[in-house]
Parts: sequence; structure tokens; C-alpha cells
Amino acid sequence: MRLEINGWSSKITFSATHIIPGHQKCGRLHGHDYAINATIGGDIGVDGVIMDFISVKELLRGIASELDHRVMIPVKDRGVEVTKDKVLYHLPDKEFAFPKSDCILLDIEVASAETLADFVLRRVIEKVKFPKNVKRIEIGVDEGRGQGAWTGKDL
Repeated sequence: MRLEINGWSSKITFSATHIIPGHQKCGRLHGHDYAINATIGGDIGVDGVIMDFISVKELLRGIASELDHRVMIPVKDRGVEVTKDKVLYHLPDKEFAFPKSDCILLDIEVASAETLADFVLRRVIEKVKFPKNVKRIEIGVDEGRGQGAWTGKDL
């Protein structure tokens, strides 16, 4: 059995800017309206539910809030240089300089829906104490309605 959290319906959304170096279209600076979704799979516990998923929804809203109205910077990209008050993003054919206060520095290689889903999954696993009957968590990050990437982990 599984629980589902729909980010659009639950208002777990954010708007952000990113760039995917080397991609023909997404290699231009652009943004999306995103939603974070989740499924929690497991057995029904003695209390009749898989788990109270309010804590997961609150955590996902917090992550969305951190990302909202930011330039998402993948710090594992070797073209990224962070100074005291600026973020410089060096690409083969262009350079960007952003105020550090407008950015969120993410421990990922590229700011794609796929790596954002993995980033959120790692945060959820780190922060949520799942009951023993929960067997799997999956996270999806949509770049607009109807298109996104999912990842998951067996617990």
C-alpha cells in the first residue's frame, strides 16, 4: 500500500531559475514553476495507517520554501565559483555573476529535475524518522504540470 502527496494540490511548490550547461534549449538561463511530490509505501500499522505523513508534507514545504525565487546553483559543477557575496557560473560559451543572496547552493552536479528529486530524497531520508512498517519513499520533482522526474529508495 502507498500514500501519495501531490505537490500541486498540497501547495508544495516553488518557482526558481536554473541552467543546464551543454543542453541546446535548457542551456539558456530560464525558470519553472515546480512541485515536489512524494509516495510513501509500506504496510498498514497497528493504528490503521502507514504513517502520519504531516511531518513529510511540512518538510517538503520547507524545502520548497528554501528553493523558491532563487537561482539554483549546482556547486559540484566545476564551473561554479562562490565568493563572499557573488556566485560566478563559468560556462564554455558564457558567464553569469549572481548576487549570492539570490542563489541557493545545492550539493548536486547540475540543476535538473532528476538531480533535484535526488536532492530532496536525501533530505527527506536524513530528516524524517519513518516507522518500521514504511518500506519505500519516492520523490518526484515536476517542472510544470505533467512533466517531472522521480527517484526512490527502499528503507
